[in-house]
Amino acid sequence: MRIGTTSFIHPGSWLENVERLAPRFDDVEILFFEDGPGAFPAADECRELMRCKQAHGLTYSLHAPLAASLASEDERRRQAGIDSVLAALDVARAFEPENVVLHVYHGDSEHADERPADVDAWRTRARASLAAIVQSGVPPRELCVELLDYDYALIEPVVNDLGLSVALDVGHLVRDGLDELAVLERLLPRTRIVQWHGTEPGGRDHRSLEHYPRERARVLLQTLAEREYSGVLTLEVFRAGDLERSCDVLASLLGELGRAWPARSAARTSPP
Repeated sequence: MRIGTTSFIHPGSWLENVERLAPRFDDVEILFFEDGPGAFPAADECRELMRCKQAHGLTYSLHAPLAASLASEDERRRQAGIDSVLAALDVARAFEPENVVLHVYHGDSEHADERPADVDAWRTRARASLAAIVQSGVPPRELCVELLDYDYALIEPVVNDLGLSVALDVGHLVRDGLDELAVLERLLPRTRIVQWHGTEPGGRDHRSLEHYPRERARVLLQTLAEREYSGVLTLEVFRAGDLERSCDVLASLLGELGRAWPARSAARTSPP
């Protein structure tokens, strides 16, 4: 298991974040949340990201733009979403991400009220978009469709048919009051990334793991260890304070389970 976090922890560029995080983590989720002019790093920064990756033995998980609406009923919007993802992938080729995380929304954006009236038609649109992205040269298993705010069983047939993988956001499941451990058991064979974060009492997610139920966190880690999970466990937070407190929680839980901080991370530094 590789321990990771995001490229939005410290003020500064993607490279500045990676350089600060590289001594402590195995994977960095490179966030290309926006799209359009200036939204991606320039070529020289991408080359430096590759250099840093090689120097520290990192892997990268690219998160594609959030506005890409890959199952939209609006054909122009759906095609624009494909183009946005392909543009991000074209830039990212310079630093060779091992995983690519994508959103497939029920509507045109996350948390949108609308839901598809025709689920089969929605799946057909999603399948066409994801197939077009695979055809650009991404190995299907490296393309990870993220669990969002709807039952993953709805998109699962598309993921399975195309040979794609899962980005399993257990933080979203706990936020929504669902049984994350049951979903983990079912989806883990196809999961390359587990995204982990807490939700504050007011409902704001992607916060420190101190806001994640401790016993459930312990069972989550125990399950990953027992299943010999070898993918990425991403502390998907976006602030330095949340990351530090999450690392404290993780180190404490591993201690309770009689397990050390994963070897690659431990070789770089003791747990923060």
